[in-house]
Amino acid sequence: MNNTVIVTGATRGIGLAIAHAFAKLDKKLILIGRDPNRVAATQQLFVDTYGEGHQGVVLNVADKEAIDSTLKDVIKGRTIDTLVNAAGISRDKLFIQMKEHDLEDTINTNLLGTMYVTQQVAKAMVRKRKGGCIINISSVIGLSGNVGQCAYSASKAGIIGFTKSLAKELGPLQIRVNAIAPGFIETDMTADLLTQTDKKESLLASIPLRRFGQPQDIAEAALFIEKSTYLHGQVLQIDGGLIV
Repeated sequence: MNNTVIVTGATRGIGLAIAHAFAKLDKKLILIGRDPNRVAATQQLFVDTYGEGHQGVVLNVADKEAIDSTLKDVIKGRTIDTLVNAAGISRDKLFIQMKEHDLEDTINTNLLGTMYVTQQVAKAMVRKRKGGCIINISSVIGLSGNVGQCAYSASKAGIIGFTKSLAKELGPLQIRVNAIAPGFIETDMTADLLTQTDKKESLLASIPLRRFGQPQDIAEAALFIEKSTYLHGQVLQIDGGLIV
């Protein structure tokens, strides 16, 4: 099956918006998420909206054994054009108060999960010898750091280093690797902050455009990267000018 795009974290927020954007271009989506009910509902939504050929896959990206077995079977026989690593979590807390499992969950999901999935998909792209596009979702917090987000920042900074190194490895094979660093985007992950008026106003004041981003803003950046065949090893900041 050609024109296939894999999106992790595809059942909500940024991942879901990116999946919709590619489906509108007649790409066939492999929609990866952890929650079986959300995955089933998302697959049905895409089939109802865009037609047959879209597949939901229940998968924890932090589980390397599952990726090496399940994902390998899912992509067998397909030509994967694009991979978008959008799965991510946040366990915000001052570092000295962080529990070991929160630290491990953040690194394992955000950084190692991105690497595990990419390794399996990159192997398939190399075997097909038709090039490809890999887009990793990082964060401006990976560039600037932030109080209470040490683990999250480390994971997202790691994605940037991973992106640049992998770009040097895969570039000669015409597999492009880039990253997007979103700023403050209105999603389920940031919903709690929006209910705190003082924090909300402080955040808005720090953004030159004086507004928060939407998942669609990141989806449009992903489409731009996919279409820009000479863009490679870069990190696009989509943050309303938060970090300039």
